[in-house]
Amino acid sequence: MPKYHHSHILKKYFFAWNLILAYTFLSVLSTLTVSAEEADNLSIDDAMAGEPQKIQPYIKETIKNWNLKCIAPQNSIERCEANQIIFNDKKQPVAEISIFKLSDNQVAEAAATIIVPLETILSEGLILAIQDLEPKKYQFKFCNSLGCYSQIGLTKEEVEALKNKERASIYLKHISSGDQQVIIPISLVGFMKTFSKVIKP
Repeated sequence: MPKYHHSHILKKYFFAWNLILAYTFLSVLSTLTVSAEEADNLSIDDAMAGEPQKIQPYIKETIKNWNLKCIAPQNSIERCEANQIIFNDKKQPVAEISIFKLSDNQVAEAAATIIVPLETILSEGLILAIQDLEPKKYQFKFCNSLGCYSQIGLTKEEVEALKNKERASIYLKHISSGDQQVIIPISLVGFMKTFSKVIKP
């Protein structure tokens, strides 16, 4: 099982505020019986060479295992998200999750962008399992030089679980893992306080 390593030296990542969010939930799994594959040989590219950035994000605050990642104020509003980069035992980034609030007129309470390594088997989708809730499966939206992206909507129940539970996990299949499923743990320590500082648009 890969361990979570928190780092205060964060890499530059694409800040996907203007991407279309996938609110439609795909197949819901009633049971989840998988074998774990170590994520030590997986990594997402942390280099931004060749990736144009119109807006440069910055880390405003680090709270436990989460970062308050923001962009410069626009129309007097500083836009931020709760962000976590997950590292394997080799201190390589294997996934990134960013969660931000949605306006009141949206179907979902919040939205998340999850980045996983290239050569993930896209047809298998991605499973997000939050402690004590049924796991849900989502499809990937696109891939670029950083990795492959899944954009999901989170219900109020799911957001409350992220605030109050201890763990969540990402499940996927990678070309290097054969038939085994890779499990990437998400630490929820510090999420509640970090997310409370994210301003709703």
